Amino acid sequence: METTDVVIIGAGVLGCAVARELSRYRLSVTVLERAHDVGEGSSKANSGVLHAGFHPRGGSLKGRSCVEGNALMRTLVRELQVPFVESGGLMVAFHDDGVEKLRKKASQGRQNGVTDLSLVDGDAARVLEPRLSSKVIAALVAPTTAVVTPFHLVLAMAQNAAVNGVRFRFSAQVERVEGNADTGLGSALLPAGHRYLLHLTDGSRLAARFVANMAGDDAQRLDSLVHPADYEIQPRLGEFLVFDKQDPADAVTHVIYQAEETDEGGTLLAPTVEGNLLAGPTARNVSGFDVTASSADGLEHVRRVALKLIPDLDVSTVIANFAGVRANITNVAKEQKDFVVRASAEGFVSALGIKNPGLTASPALALLAIDELRKQGLRLELDPAFDPVRPAHVPFLKRPAADQERLLQEDPTHGHVICRCEGVTEGDVRAVLRESLPPHTIDGVKKRLRTGMGRCQGAFCTPRLVATMAALLDVPETAIVSGERGGHYVTRMAK
Repeated sequence: METTDVVIIGAGVLGCAVARELSRYRLSVTVLERAHDVGEGSSKANSGVLHAGFHPRGGSLKGRSCVEGNALMRTLVRELQVPFVESGGLMVAFHDDGVEKLRKKASQGRQNGVTDLSLVDGDAARVLEPRLSSKVIAALVAPTTAVVTPFHLVLAMAQNAAVNGVRFRFSAQVERVEGNADTGLGSALLPAGHRYLLHLTDGSRLAARFVANMAGDDAQRLDSLVHPADYEIQPRLGEFLVFDKQDPADAVTHVIYQAEETDEGGTLLAPTVEGNLLAGPTARNVSGFDVTASSADGLEHVRRVALKLIPDLDVSTVIANFAGVRANITNVAKEQKDFVVRASAEGFVSALGIKNPGLTASPALALLAIDELRKQGLRLELDPAFDPVRPAHVPFLKRPAADQERLLQEDPTHGHVICRCEGVTEGDVRAVLRESLPPHTIDGVKKRLRTGMGRCQGAFCTPRLVATMAALLDVPETAIVSGERGGHYVTRMAK
């Protein structure tokens, strides 16, 4: 039977944030993820916007953690070498009622700790964003709004945690939980000092002293195994449009929201780190967290709002659409809704209903979850060997000429282009296969190198990538496509 001090369930943005923070201490930590890679689910299907903190209700955990997480993110992206753009944000109004809503948002932001919000008129807003609609009469300016690539952030936190000793297990679904007599779950055959015995669907078992339930859409089910069910969570779908890379001469550079008008308030425009433009999301309830198909009506909604904000936007440059599902608590009044981070049982901490701005809030929520574990008895002794820096992989074609010459001598496969749109070589693929937590599917490489995310959406690179990975990892091509390998993550050296 495997044992660990802390088991973290879920390798999304919050689970990886907790893992990275716990790797600072002298602890054995294991992350269980039911999918085949980090950052699946809602962690990979969101806008990547780091919000300033004026959207959530004033004084709420959601609002406070958003502001604190936004500030903590600056250090995090520097240490982990994650690309990050200080875009700034504009929340715009088209009429007097909208201006009043901007004032209310500014008040909420200040209650949450945002200190640099300002209200400007439409002309001043168009100085900041020249293509903004001429019908905009005012805007709330939020300088701390920024953008990051979600899966790069999650991967960087996970890789840094792994280098510092955290173990990751994939295709590892927790089926049921037993606890010792002190947990109120009855007794289980557990090693001394271990409170919980986790049974996985593959038949394996894991004994843990503490549990951090950061499982996203599965968190409610796991919480109910140790705590009376008290929250109802509804899957809510958000659809996005992805535009081709912008011309820097007239690019939309700010994250642009609007004061809520009917059902339009949650839909935004956002530049991306890579130079694309993102529009979305929608918000509609769906029957399950696996329902991620976009709809014609939803994408038309996104298109309409995008054109309202930037009337000359060329919608013919849309290259992709995607959708993500977030966990929405439904049995709490809207004005009382909040993130939930609590000790659900002795030594068992759960995070429930974490949706937007969960990406922004994740560093702060991770600290809160760990503090809850500390209150439950987790001893936090700093490990002097902890290394906070994660060197980023820089693709071959983005390196200086001298580096390219050296790398070509070391590995001639850098001369074989796999993805023309994003400039990825076979040598780049080999390199990420040598990293900690390497990919073993085409989606995994996509998250690390952006293969298939360019203008042709994988028409050129997909067959080349599948054949290359199958050869390097000595597995059938079907395994690369399906992600059926799973298992414990160890670094695999490419041939």
